[in-house]
Amino acid sequence: MNWLRGGSAEPQPRAAEDEQPLLDEDEESRCSSQDVESTIKQLPRKTSSKRRIIVLAVLLTTSIISLAAAIYLLASHTLFPKTDHRTHHIKDSPIKNIVILVQENLSFDTIAGGLTYNPDIDGLVNRTFCNPANVSDPKSPKVCAKPLGKNVAADDPDHSIAGGNQQVYGTDHPDLSIHSPDMHGFVTEQIRAHGIEGDLLRAGEVINYYTPDHVPVFNALAENFLLFDKWFAAVPGPTNPNRAYLTSGTSHGHGFNDRAFDVSALPQVSIFEQLSAANISWINYSNTTGFAPDAMFYRWTVQSGHSRTSIKPIHQFYTDARTGNLPRFTWINPECCSYTSFHPPSPINLGEGFVKSIYEALRASPQWNETLFILTFDEHGGFADHVPPPENVPPGDEIPYTEVAGDGQPTTFHFDRLGIRVPTLLISPWVGRGVVEHSPARQAGEYTHTSILKYVAELWGLDILTPRVEWSPSFGDLIGLDGLRGDTPVLLPEPADF
Repeated sequence: MNWLRGGSAEPQPRAAEDEQPLLDEDEESRCSSQDVESTIKQLPRKTSSKRRIIVLAVLLTTSIISLAAAIYLLASHTLFPKTDHRTHHIKDSPIKNIVILVQENLSFDTIAGGLTYNPDIDGLVNRTFCNPANVSDPKSPKVCAKPLGKNVAADDPDHSIAGGNQQVYGTDHPDLSIHSPDMHGFVTEQIRAHGIEGDLLRAGEVINYYTPDHVPVFNALAENFLLFDKWFAAVPGPTNPNRAYLTSGTSHGHGFNDRAFDVSALPQVSIFEQLSAANISWINYSNTTGFAPDAMFYRWTVQSGHSRTSIKPIHQFYTDARTGNLPRFTWINPECCSYTSFHPPSPINLGEGFVKSIYEALRASPQWNETLFILTFDEHGGFADHVPPPENVPPGDEIPYTEVAGDGQPTTFHFDRLGIRVPTLLISPWVGRGVVEHSPARQAGEYTHTSILKYVAELWGLDILTPRVEWSPSFGDLIGLDGLRGDTPVLLPEPADF
């Protein structure tokens, strides 16, 4: 396992060179003395020496008090609020263990748009959703979504940031003042990415979806637990930037799966570092093949030694679940990208089989009654969805990303738009059965990947990592409403063979 890196050769974290004190000490003393001197010069020349001393003492005292008050206000965030403050703590939560499985590359409409158990799901069952073959040609033939998804996708759709621009806005260079997110560019981008002009049947795979019979495992989980139908990926782009947002609230300016992720070059604080600082146990169980597990994105993981102590192969997860020895925070990486991850050409039924094995191991675990299992997908993978992603959201930091679009011109992204909708489930004996959650009722914003970090911060009293996490609504109020359930299924259906 080549991701178990360590040693003195690893790069050291970059110093925070752009962080400066609010007030330089020399400047502080200079401003204070100048204010006092200016005031003294306004006193009558014939003032007695004693009176001068008294006035000077009063002025100095007033200046010191004012300066102390200003420092206090700064320290208490009254003047300049920080984003890394603690959020409100969830007390007496029944959840003691969190297990998170992030699968690969499916939009909400693709895997959940055909679910029929609840008519309130914002899917495709009672909707006509079409894309033109050429989004710039009003006379172009239309390709409409049909419940004809294949077990193995013929093509891996474009899921770059530039490709996402085309899919959502119908242009490589969206200007939010003139371009609307009409979600009409998926077929156009599929044709362009794979050179399949004229083959609309093949291009239509990007917009087709699955029925409950295709995805019986996912359907059973949704029927028995809580499904979000308005949960958005963090970045309208590929896997690793989204996984970085999932685990740290920012990608540090990375917009594609570059080498930095595989050499543990990301310098920001991650949830793994936070948990260790708070003495909360965690393990990243990994089934990755040729890719670094998510916890290995970060320099801290290597330099702290956690690359050798807190990253385990996937078979250890099943052992720990069976014996009741899962840590308080479990992060699971699937294989990628040929068998069980859902990422094309991974077969859908093999991905379902992997999800089924994780759930059933947790359900049989002595820790089940204290566990929240979160199943989500890192990004849409280029597959179509009809719901526009939110715009004008806070980025994780101020580092932009630029890449070359399909027209050969550069396009810059500031991480101020969310990614496309992905299916997400809360699975626990402490959530309701068959619940479909839309936008948060008592919070601003929309559910997104960093909502997980917001919830974890609330549950365990951790600092908020980034402005994106601060903006993200938590789902803590959806847990424990009706007490402990005794009707959660022990086994799930077998995956379909189609």
